[in-house]
Amino acid sequence: MRARRAAAVVAFALLSGSAAAQNTVERVAIKGAQDMIVVPKDWNGGLFIYAHGYTADKRILAPLPADPSKVPLLLLPGLASVPPGYASAVTTFRSVGWYVKDAVKDIENLRRYFVKKHGKPKHTYIWGHSGGGMVTEAVIEYFPGTYEGAAPMCGTGAGAWRNFNAALDLRLAYEYVCRDAPAARFACRVCSDGKSRCLADAHCPAGQTCGDTEAPAAPEDGLTPECTTFLLDHPETFTESPTSLGGDFVTPPLTACFGDLNPGGAPSAEQAARKDLFLRASQLRESFLATDMFFATIGMAEVVHRRTHGHHPWGNIGVDYASPLLTPAEQTAFNAGVARVAADADAVRYMRRFYEPRGRTRSKVITVHALDDGLVLPENEDKYREAFEAAGTTDRLVQLFTPTGGHCLFLAAWTPALQALTAWVEEGRKPSTTSVSPTCGNCLTDQTPGPWGLKVVERRAKGAPVRTLVCSAEPGDCPAGATCVEARHHCR
Repeated sequence: MRARRAAAVVAFALLSGSAAAQNTVERVAIKGAQDMIVVPKDWNGGLFIYAHGYTADKRILAPLPADPSKVPLLLLPGLASVPPGYASAVTTFRSVGWYVKDAVKDIENLRRYFVKKHGKPKHTYIWGHSGGGMVTEAVIEYFPGTYEGAAPMCGTGAGAWRNFNAALDLRLAYEYVCRDAPAARFACRVCSDGKSRCLADAHCPAGQTCGDTEAPAAPEDGLTPECTTFLLDHPETFTESPTSLGGDFVTPPLTACFGDLNPGGAPSAEQAARKDLFLRASQLRESFLATDMFFATIGMAEVVHRRTHGHHPWGNIGVDYASPLLTPAEQTAFNAGVARVAADADAVRYMRRFYEPRGRTRSKVITVHALDDGLVLPENEDKYREAFEAAGTTDRLVQLFTPTGGHCLFLAAWTPALQALTAWVEEGRKPSTTSVSPTCGNCLTDQTPGPWGLKVVERRAKGAPVRTLVCSAEPGDCPAGATCVEARHHCR
């Protein structure tokens, strides 16, 4: 949380004072999205459009304040971190949750509005963090010639389908490990009217009280439809921050299974054993446990109940879970006891459309990812690179890594990476770790993440033909029984 507060302080300093007074600031609402454009007095003719990270908190959709320094925290980087002289534009998008489909439209609407109002920029760039990194990756392929440069940071470059398969694996591992702890189930409570969902009496209609726990949904549903609606209508009941616990909904079940998650907490021997098994089975960083379980509950539920019409984009039929942190006996027991879920083809196709990178773009792309990111695994970048290899566009991709920074909090690299991108586009100076690292206080490392398939098993599913899956003959690159055709970088 300190790092996020530091980012806010930096942004406030950059957006306040006499310099900000010389900027032209414009707010506009386009088809439900709230947008802000800042054009500096000394505008050089370039434009950076920013795609913000994932949020299920609908409060971000409120009209933006007139003061750029007071926009929601998720939007601040897009206004405060662009290189001097460039115009910046941000949008809330029109929806929250898995917003990729909407975000692609909203980014394009914002860009077109800017062109109509201010003229076509000399150079147009797009960048974003986390889920906004995926939006960035999607936009430059849906509009392959529109953006000269792109910087998806800490993004889900392996694609939505693969990342939500990871969320399913996490949820099923949790259900397996915590099956003997009844209070560990993820479910809402029911008001005394028998219909409304709640976590406390204050959530119920007047005169009603918050009573017993509802029957939990199947894990692959995330949550029941009623609980999903209640939570999305009450964003104060959860937190998405990778640096704090999961809020009133996520934290109590985790505490029931694993004990107090706060530093210095004293779990029982049974709780400590459960947590140890879960962390080894999932290969998850303990500090990200609550945040990752947010996506394995509320995040999955939002997709099922609001995006894919009750169908499941994720599945694990035929998956052999073989975490190297488990003993052979534990692996055998886990594979025998974990629930098996089949994906629905139409939902798989939806998630791959919104979005799975193909590497087909004319943009020059710089990615940045921290190696200790426990929310969006740095191995995403391995699979993203494979997409460019399959498309024959690796000359347009530069991937940078920081040794630390967790999820998107490598603040020192933000602006230097964007400056390196503009130098590549406008001056032809292709960046590298060696050239960029000195500009951010030697914040980069030559180390790279390992194969995606060693963290999340590649799997077969209707809607994801094996021949469409990219690979480079790395361990776990292709589903069981398939091989990598290295010349084409696709599975067979």
